Amino acid sequence: MRPDVSPLSTPTVLDLLGPSPLLIDVLDRRGRIAAANGAELRFLKSEINHLVGRDCEDLYSETSIPLIRSLVESRSLPDAPFVVWMRTGPGRDTPFLAVAVRESGERLAMLKMPIEAGALAIDQEIRERAEILTDMIGSATDACWCIEFLQPIDISESEDRIVDAIFGHPQRWRACNDAMAGLYELPKGLEFNDQPVARYFPRSAVNEAMIRSLIRSGYRLDRAVAVDHRHDGSEILVENDFRAAIRGERLVRLWGTVRDIGPARRREQQLEARADAMLDLLSAAPDPILMLSQGGVTLAANPAVQAAWGWSVEQLLGRPIGDILDFGRLVADAALSQPAEIDLDVRTTRARPEPWRFRVSPMEGTTRRFVVTGRPAPGRRRQSAREAAQ
Repeated sequence: MRPDVSPLSTPTVLDLLGPSPLLIDVLDRRGRIAAANGAELRFLKSEINHLVGRDCEDLYSETSIPLIRSLVESRSLPDAPFVVWMRTGPGRDTPFLAVAVRESGERLAMLKMPIEAGALAIDQEIRERAEILTDMIGSATDACWCIEFLQPIDISESEDRIVDAIFGHPQRWRACNDAMAGLYELPKGLEFNDQPVARYFPRSAVNEAMIRSLIRSGYRLDRAVAVDHRHDGSEILVENDFRAAIRGERLVRLWGTVRDIGPARRREQQLEARADAMLDLLSAAPDPILMLSQGGVTLAANPAVQAAWGWSVEQLLGRPIGDILDFGRLVADAALSQPAEIDLDVRTTRARPEPWRFRVSPMEGTTRRFVVTGRPAPGRRRQSAREAAQ
């Protein structure tokens, strides 16, 4: 039997945690001290025999007695730690962070840590988390930003007033990383978080529309397009992912990531322009041109198809090319790997099958497709303008 535990019982909590640095005492159903661990005895500079049997009023201060008595008598206990004050000398009370545990026999175990130690542990945890987050954000390749509103914004107001406040309330950058400074081409030696927000995120029709979308989405928005300014004032087309910190009905901060989509948008425009130019060329080409899938379905066709064979583009799209050509022979003869020329009869809508020569070219890509270009076969008698009109 341990000398620091009452000989009347051996509580479970003391069995498990008795040697720990936590201060532990056990109260019986009348609120009297039934046991205590060595850490508490040393802290109180007392012995177990002098402590067991004394009322909780002798151990805890007057401010904590109502709470202690309610815990002794109650069936339910707090889920979270709470503060109690212990008598530690004449006219001296010391605060502790405490947890209450119910034991068999209706006893109540009180586990306590000095507030100073608890605060130190919490402060250390906060510092470590802040350090980890700072390192993660600082080393991220994505541009991370945060706008803090020095005057929080009332989001219960109308949309127009909220937009005015987001652009007009006093605000500052917080936690912007090196990637953010690089994206906006901040000169070396300047700290991005010290710069005015409006210099890089000005109010404009595009940016105002983005903020309105943010409000309507509940202050959570992805892939939102804005036109920002670099440090030298030049425009940059960006895409934001937005999140918000809201306290009650007050918008405190906006934060997220931002990407430069200008190069991607220019590439898209170039591809669209190239595609439009190719469509113009195909539309103007006098020879029938088809794009076919590996299974022989018509994916595209130019207007010359109708002029040559009488089949409209709308009639052919999504339709097996075998309706007008011997596609099986076309594929077999083309060998599928390099351009080839073959002669085939075409079933037109106006007359009997006519001989045509086709050049079949496989297209690059993971999906096998073919471009088929037709010209009248050698020896075929060309129609006169009068015959074509008839």
